[in-house]
Amino acid sequence: MVGIVVVAHSQELAQGVCALASQMSARADLPIAAAGGLEDGSLGTSFDRIQQAVDAVYSDDGVLVLMDLGSAVMTTQMLLEMLSPERRERIRLSNAPLVEGAIAAAVAASLGDDLDKVQHAAETAMELPKIPQEAPLAPPMEAAPAPAGPSRSVELIVPNPVGLHARPAALFVQTAVQFKSKITVQNVSQNRQPVDAKSMMQVASQGTARQGERIRIVAQGDDADEAIAALRALVEAGFGEMEGVTAPPRLAPPPVLTLTVPSGPPPSRVQGIGASEGYAIAPAFVYRRPDLRVEQRPVDDPQAEINRFRQALDVASQQLDEIQQRVSAAADEQTGRIFEFHRMMLEDAELLRAVEGKIAAERCNAEFAVSEIISQWVNRFEGLGDELMRARAADVRDVGHRLLAILMGVEQPQLSRLPEPVIVVADDLVPSETALLDRERVRGLCTALGGSTSHTAILARMWGIPAVVGLGGAILTVSSGITLALDGETGVVEIDPSPETVNAYRTRQERLATVQAVAMERTEEPAVTRDGRQVEVVANIGDVDSAQEAIKYGAEGVGLLRTEFLYLERTTLPDEEEQFAAYRAIAEVMGQRPLIVRTLDVGGDKQLPYLDIGPELNPFLGVRAIRLCLERPDIFQPQLRAILRAGVGHNVKIMFPMVATREEILRAREALDQARRSLEADGVPFADQVEVGIMVETPAAAIAADILAPEVDFFSIGSNDLTQYTLAVDRGNERVGYLYHALDPAVLRLIRTVIEAGHAAGKWVGVCGEMAGQRMAIPILLGLGLDEFSMNPRAIPLAKHLIRQLEYRQAQALAQEVLALRDVAEVEARISQFLSDLEA
Repeated sequence: MVGIVVVAHSQELAQGVCALASQMSARADLPIAAAGGLEDGSLGTSFDRIQQAVDAVYSDDGVLVLMDLGSAVMTTQMLLEMLSPERRERIRLSNAPLVEGAIAAAVAASLGDDLDKVQHAAETAMELPKIPQEAPLAPPMEAAPAPAGPSRSVELIVPNPVGLHARPAALFVQTAVQFKSKITVQNVSQNRQPVDAKSMMQVASQGTARQGERIRIVAQGDDADEAIAALRALVEAGFGEMEGVTAPPRLAPPPVLTLTVPSGPPPSRVQGIGASEGYAIAPAFVYRRPDLRVEQRPVDDPQAEINRFRQALDVASQQLDEIQQRVSAAADEQTGRIFEFHRMMLEDAELLRAVEGKIAAERCNAEFAVSEIISQWVNRFEGLGDELMRARAADVRDVGHRLLAILMGVEQPQLSRLPEPVIVVADDLVPSETALLDRERVRGLCTALGGSTSHTAILARMWGIPAVVGLGGAILTVSSGITLALDGETGVVEIDPSPETVNAYRTRQERLATVQAVAMERTEEPAVTRDGRQVEVVANIGDVDSAQEAIKYGAEGVGLLRTEFLYLERTTLPDEEEQFAAYRAIAEVMGQRPLIVRTLDVGGDKQLPYLDIGPELNPFLGVRAIRLCLERPDIFQPQLRAILRAGVGHNVKIMFPMVATREEILRAREALDQARRSLEADGVPFADQVEVGIMVETPAAAIAADILAPEVDFFSIGSNDLTQYTLAVDRGNERVGYLYHALDPAVLRLIRTVIEAGHAAGKWVGVCGEMAGQRMAIPILLGLGLDEFSMNPRAIPLAKHLIRQLEYRQAQALAQEVLALRDVAEVEARISQFLSDLEA
């Protein structure tokens, strides 16, 4: 009999699945074993436990292994690689859904099916049930007419270890939906049916393929050739990533964060993470989502329930249209695009068929069918190790909540219509909830969960709303109406503060408001310290709109133009003319102000599906940024030519990203000379005298800055990546995010090294990371001798104001003192004291 092994991160989960599968089988002697958790009982996957489980059920009939994702897959693959070829051939790894797949496999094995049939049973377990014909059914959804145009197809071998699921599946669907042609994908190796390549639900459930399996892509329509070319490039490039490898490597998805809300009255003070600077004093508005739990109830008329479901879809779609229009008008189009995925879900044929099929097959109420199907998809997405896919789980849940509220007639609390000026308190806020905030009445945000890079924190900073995140369950003990005092810099929230505390916060708030008003009035003035040192304050931008915003907030130029905006969210490379037009438009906005254009910086966390970078063990340390450009002159030369052409009559400079060695600079400068020669030969006007610099983002470049300085005109320190690479920490990973500190002594010492080396060679040095606009960092960077601060445009007025308050000599003394300290806590405490003394 075929043996079955269930591998999961949780011991209880693996054992529960095995127990359920055993009960459903026809044999008491079913060989099934659980391999869950680590030896100490914690979450994880154990090589030894998987090996013991396989040994326990192994026979010549073979073994089928079902796994949840992340390290379960990787660890099981490692075990297979260590087995003898003869034994390895009899063990199959399945991407079947864990619970349903195990039950189906157990039933098939107990009936005596061979390994092929057991695997097939497991991997088709989630196919929709046949709808009973005795029930009157809704007419099937009208099929779209077959598109006109040619039909093209290609068969490909999936090259990457993770195969076609998780993030690769998302990239595949995102690429497919950009074409008008009808596109299907089929796992030929598993002899599966073709599925809609534009449906995340179909591809994620039935379109998956493992490494080495063959898939067939078929496109029919006028742009079929382009669609096949783009999808072929995506697949052959291995989807630009490898399973479980990010920077630093993440072998398993982070644990699900749970909240414990203590009983009793709330504390008087709670400490969290300061996410957005500023002070707020206002009543709490505790945002609690309605209870949308549903029970299954039988229905006599499935057709009526299907009709109710379809009506709910229409209402939800209308709501999303209204919300997106309101958000786009009040905030910005980018924020409004949060709802595009929601609309795509409402239109996803696979999801609709699943809900309607469940209603008809089980003769159940629409609420239950929606709740069950949405829960299945949420669980699948949340179990993935990829951040993009886990983020989509929140969107799937959002859509489910919206549909359930409509079906149940429950009115959801509206953050867009707040009763008075308040501080919003919540466990966490998903993107759609944050986007709907009534910014006229939101004085601050407090969330129990989240970190400094969470969506709530990012939007709060962008909108200038004081915010504290990561406060824990204690913040949820407060009641609406109770007064809160919030400090978005220190992360402190005072609950029901005394009149003296309220007065102190109001004084700080008024002082800050006065400072902001004065800063905005003087934002056009240069940033000059009290003892006469002038520095340049410029902006980081990504398009014409942000260039105009930079001028509004007093930017003296652009320290970083991210050119990736031309390459993202498309299926082909931009040509030279398109790039020239975009760069020229931005240069026109900036006039004679300096405009530093960074050449293409993709790879690592920024992958282009149409760009064949090829599989890499660690993309963050692979072919990215300047390395990619040097490898691909067909990409590099058009961009360099476009920048040189746009520089005519303007103060344009060129900056190369992620440089690590002198050789890279020399090769990049030779490529620039080649672009000049080709433009001259073509008789095309171009800017001949263009300064050339590099971003110092690697510890290698920082340490060897004295070697690199003679080859460039300037240094710009990319503090975000320099901090990550120096401390070996992914700031987006909440499990290690506490290690990410740009003010860490190791990072500050590298910055000092770069500034000193640049000045010794007569070159100016800037910083273009987030720390350039941070109040705590500005005095240190000034004291180290920094020449240019490049930041978010909205941070410029306050940054200039702070610099005008400082004396350069004082900042120098502070920097020397801080560089002698031992850790981040000491550094931050000393800077805080310095700033307090400055305010006094």
